[in-house]
Amino acid sequence: QVPDTAGRRDIPLLMVAKFYALGCLCLVASLLGTLAFPSFRNHVPNGFRVSCPPGGEGCSAGDGQPSLVCNGIGHRTCAGATMPLNPFGAALKRHKYAWVKELCEEDSDGDGLTNGEELGDPCCLWEAYDVPSSYMAAFTATHPGFASSNISGYQRPGVCSITAPSTKATKMDQFNEWEEQRTAEMFIENFTIPSSRTTYIDIAWNFPDSSADLFHVVLAEAIVRNAKNLHHYVVRGCPQKWPAEKVGKPITREESMVCGEQFGGWAPGKSIVSQPPWLGKPIGKSVGIVAFVVQVHYDNPAKEQGQTSNDGMRIFYTPTLRNETGIGFPISMVSTNPTMIIPAGNPRTFMTRSCQVEVKNAQGQPAKYHVAGISYHAHLLGREMYTELEQGNETIDLGSETIWHFDDQYAKNLLHMNITIQTGDHLQSSCIFDSMERTQATFMGPETSDEMCWATLDGWPGDVKVSCSGHIWTGELAESESGLGLALRHPESAAENVWDGSSLSTGGASLKGGLADVCTDTIPLQSMCPLMVTRAMPVGEAACSTDLGSIVERLKGQTLLTVCCSEACSRLCSSNPICMGTSTLAPTLMVAASPLPGRLPSTSDLTTSTTVITSSLPGRLPANSTSVAASASPEVSSKGGPTMMASLMLHAILLNIMTI
Repeated sequence: QVPDTAGRRDIPLLMVAKFYALGCLCLVASLLGTLAFPSFRNHVPNGFRVSCPPGGEGCSAGDGQPSLVCNGIGHRTCAGATMPLNPFGAALKRHKYAWVKELCEEDSDGDGLTNGEELGDPCCLWEAYDVPSSYMAAFTATHPGFASSNISGYQRPGVCSITAPSTKATKMDQFNEWEEQRTAEMFIENFTIPSSRTTYIDIAWNFPDSSADLFHVVLAEAIVRNAKNLHHYVVRGCPQKWPAEKVGKPITREESMVCGEQFGGWAPGKSIVSQPPWLGKPIGKSVGIVAFVVQVHYDNPAKEQGQTSNDGMRIFYTPTLRNETGIGFPISMVSTNPTMIIPAGNPRTFMTRSCQVEVKNAQGQPAKYHVAGISYHAHLLGREMYTELEQGNETIDLGSETIWHFDDQYAKNLLHMNITIQTGDHLQSSCIFDSMERTQATFMGPETSDEMCWATLDGWPGDVKVSCSGHIWTGELAESESGLGLALRHPESAAENVWDGSSLSTGGASLKGGLADVCTDTIPLQSMCPLMVTRAMPVGEAACSTDLGSIVERLKGQTLLTVCCSEACSRLCSSNPICMGTSTLAPTLMVAASPLPGRLPSTSDLTTSTTVITSSLPGRLPANSTSVAASASPEVSSKGGPTMMASLMLHAILLNIMTI
């Protein structure tokens, strides 16, 4: 065993973890799902089918067997996120969140039955992501954390063979016997944790091995020495090494922006990187990862002084390259668009994307993509995530999450499903948001109090190009309505707001609903706004409503008024209805500008505070509101006339500006 590690288990491990760097998070990030990780249900047998104990609080409807389920199986109530942990939850934590023989044979609640007997694994043969036996699948699991939940007249099976998993899960995170095994460790150097409730910092690390240009990572894990305060990591790869004086120490957000390669992330019980035996995660000079920046979240609820962090990361890797490398396939990655609205006070607003898949090899020929896992991302309003794969007449639930938490963003292992995707397949992916506690609308943006909607498949081979073309729309679900089959009950044709999906980050251009009916300023792009407006002056007011996506793809669906509203309204667009209805200008929407010439911001560049100012024309929200009013506006023409001329001239303007 390796000391000083939380969640450390001898190889193999069975969980995959993946997080995303989304700029500076804030205090509210720690308020939802504190110590609640719905994914831990994957760690125990029948974890999604544990019966609600008699009189249990926070239970949810089951599929009939049982009729009520307990999702927060380690917590005081079945809703989860309630402390203290029940006896089974405490035991699970003590065993590093892994279903090991000792935990299986323990009787946590003292009711006379072992945890394994209560959960349908009496012989302790099951491991995470194993396909259960017929015995386990038909077994009505009782709660191993409450003595009142037990089985009257329980009879243990006469032979263990009938309880053995029907299919064993792929062993993760193991070196193959022919591979050279190497290990590297990186640490935070004596960082004094502030006495505030929540702290986020960026730490610089260098990968110490330069003996080859390319290595394959087998496993990366957190080294946890301050379990009390360390909340999670988000790790990105960097193309250049840090100066020695910066290694292990905090760096500025601006310095960290050069690191754009997503490497992985950690939260308790998870790995930073996890790989099956045939896949390696590339690292080294040839793939632009020779160093790291790790965004660290510290939680200090008692606001104690003098707490320090010497936590770190351990990488197991090999110069013996594996046959395959993985590649991510983003189905949806909507990150910034002030015209995409989640109304306040709605328990189930959905954003969904329907798209057709295309898979090609390096030669442009049809190919196949093998699915290893799926991960989702949203912010504090995200509650449920769904993905469906249609192949011919068959529809497959591809790792949907009926309960999802911001603090539990992991990659769900789908290897046991043996899924292959190819050209012609259809995907439907949906994020469900709960805004009941909001009094103002929420839009898609980088702040944790804004929202995003991501669904990303992980798979192989790494040399294929996988893409998906299709539209995005929003709507509302009824309280008990399923998130699956959504497109049949809420088709695009009935939606009030639709986007073409041509840009993963913004959702693309508006096809239905408001295109540019919002007045916003994008900081720090504001330094470019005077020049943009000056050079648009010869075009006239037609430039005000021109879709900037025709010039720069990542700005699709945006106009001068959604990027530089203050400057545009004061100098060029004063007679535009948006400017005429805006009583106070709004220089405060923060969506990151690129620090690199010729490059627009990536999601790893996103910065902090967001405020949206909307028009106060009749029927719309007043100026200075942080809500966004999205209403219909005329379509932008692409077939000549003033708008076409404006687009051509702005094309030259922005190309010039973006290379400054």
